[in-house]
Amino acid sequence: MDALPGSSSALHTDTEQTGLISATVVAGLRNLGAIISLPLTKLLIANSLKLTLHPDATIAPVPELYASNAACAKQSEYAVVTLYALGTKHGWDGLQLRQQLEQLNLDPAAVDELSRVYDDNRKELILRQLQIGHSFPHITDIQWRIVCDVKSSTSDCSTGMASFHINLGNFRQSSGERVTIVEFVCNAEELQSLINRLKEIERHCQQMAVA
Repeated sequence: MDALPGSSSALHTDTEQTGLISATVVAGLRNLGAIISLPLTKLLIANSLKLTLHPDATIAPVPELYASNAACAKQSEYAVVTLYALGTKHGWDGLQLRQQLEQLNLDPAAVDELSRVYDDNRKELILRQLQIGHSFPHITDIQWRIVCDVKSSTSDCSTGMASFHINLGNFRQSSGERVTIVEFVCNAEELQSLINRLKEIERHCQQMAVA
């Protein structure tokens, strides 16, 4: 099988030894501290961590990181994000991550920085990993207003009844921005029925907690 551009037989051997880290990721990691200078390596790792923990965050542009070899920088960003995802998925601590990296013939200073950043942020990375994938939305905020159907100059039809506009949502952890999950309109009778059903769910939860 032909080697990928920029790869070697040693790289494929290393991949077989780790059994988890792909050749593409290894190639991206090998750029760190080599093709990419150590100061820019540290900045790239920090930005990759920020994007992993806060996907909606705004990362300040770093022209010098992409000026000479944008493809190389993007490959290394992907490699760092993937490495940390693998680490949290398989429950590695900082030492285990370092042992994986030491098998790959990386720049020693890059290994130190990758291991340090992972170890310092491991708890946050694990929590982020648990949030990835399909899950039901987590509602933490409710907003409502009363809407009244009245006659106007353009319409003679009116029920004269008030209804409730309900908006359920939550807040982004990174920015604090409120996000709507669902909104609906109901009358007073329907709202009371919903409240009763919610109270019924609450009673069942309390019973389960006591049992």
